[in-house]
Amino acid sequence: MKQFKLVTLLFLTLLLTYSCSEDDSPQLPKGDYEKGYFITNEGPFQNGSGTLSHVDEAGDVTQSIFKAVNNKDLGSVVQSMTLHNDFAYIVVNNSHKIEVANRYTMKNIATIEGDDIKNPRYFVAVGTTGYISNWGDAGDATDDYIAVVDLATNTVTKKIPVGEGPEKMLVDGNKIYINLQGGFSQNNKVEVIDVSSNTVISTLEVGDVPNGIIKDASGTIWVLCGGKPSFSGAETNGKLAKIVNNEVSFFDFEATEHPNNLTLDADKVYYSLSGKVYEMSTTATELPTTEVTGLDGFYYSMKANNGKLYTTDAGDFQSEGSLKVYDLSDNSLKETVTTGLIPGSVVFQ
Repeated sequence: MKQFKLVTLLFLTLLLTYSCSEDDSPQLPKGDYEKGYFITNEGPFQNGSGTLSHVDEAGDVTQSIFKAVNNKDLGSVVQSMTLHNDFAYIVVNNSHKIEVANRYTMKNIATIEGDDIKNPRYFVAVGTTGYISNWGDAGDATDDYIAVVDLATNTVTKKIPVGEGPEKMLVDGNKIYINLQGGFSQNNKVEVIDVSSNTVISTLEVGDVPNGIIKDASGTIWVLCGGKPSFSGAETNGKLAKIVNNEVSFFDFEATEHPNNLTLDADKVYYSLSGKVYEMSTTATELPTTEVTGLDGFYYSMKANNGKLYTTDAGDFQSEGSLKVYDLSDNSLKETVTTGLIPGSVVFQ
């Protein structure tokens, strides 16, 4: 009996030890780019290729990671990148395609291209379906659309006609809000797609040239509108549109003010205007009258994330750009990063 108890005790001890060792075993890394963030670089407009930079948790920068992994260029121009599930969807505007890669390794998996992808701009996804804003023929105001993509096969299954110049999109439950910026012209609409039917269900009038769209924690949607520029011959002021239950109200800028680079951190909205950065509470009843001290700069893009503001500078648009990272608790500069040519956006893992 004692021997049986001893054997049983030994078996239970070994089982417990094995189970603990299994539970405590370290997770294998998913790839070289599992941590940190990416910077999309547009590259030259007429020829050459855009690139993708990566900054790891230690702040070390690796340039042209897509080409290094796949031994091929991304193409012209790298417009945007969206991460969804295990994949990165890299929108390449002038090359009329979307490169699909593993988000952790950057290994190229597929290319979405063909007659149904023309001047693509941005990508969003709902479940197993992707949505790509396309200008179509940039000279034709009537052929703009959203390409609907089956992400299991990376093929376009439908084209949803929309107004001129679809750009950035926002997923809100079973709806997608699409900024109609106007392409080479100017537009002033946000169209709403119901993803259950993949049809446009409403059109909202906002300010001229909507260039940014975000949603805060309360569910309010904010659309920043730059207004028509002076060279259009019919200059209009910028607006910040606030959308609640598809009802639109406005904060008006001055006649010649054209804001850009809308972003959100916690309950604060940020945007840039004339080389200054402004901060506004999501509960505010009027626009701020003074800029945030210490954040000055004519930024090509801005992205707030976890209490920091990431700002890109395209410089002379012919050589390497830069990214500056500020701590929003005290507006101090924490990091400066060298990027590729024309850094367009920052994308976080």
